[in-house]
Amino acid sequence: MELKIRKAIIDDLETIQGIACRTIDMNYRPFLGDKGVDRFIESGAAHKYLQDNIVDCWLIENEDKMLGFCVCKGDLLDLMMVETAFHGKGYGSKLLKHVETIMFSDFEEIKLESFERNEEANNFYSNHGWVQSEKRFDKASNVFKLIF
Repeated sequence: MELKIRKAIIDDLETIQGIACRTIDMNYRPFLGDKGVDRFIESGAAHKYLQDNIVDCWLIENEDKMLGFCVCKGDLLDLMMVETAFHGKGYGSKLLKHVETIMFSDFEEIKLESFERNEEANNFYSNHGWVQSEKRFDKASNVFKLIF
């Protein structure tokens, strides 16, 4: 079982978009609501975001099966998602450590954003040493986000 972390290429886009939509659909309903999630997925915003940021995307895969991805834009870890079926297996931890190392080679301080009510993600980041520094209202999603 070979675990690999690599930069994404355009040929990965469809798979990454699938992971994003499944993750949003399965995990974001408790804090964005059914209408919010359905509207977001149907809008194509996630697909466009990933298409626009594919050059800033890192993947974690195991034997050519993509397990998750993250998008790093400058000093901001902007998005990180792991297929729900693979939560709790250490893949997110390995991906996070990898991108932290890369980001810290360019920046003294790095940050990330998370939905305030995304308790699973917020606990994950806190357990990996991230400290919340700010809370702000996100007009686009109509919820609060935490800045770590």
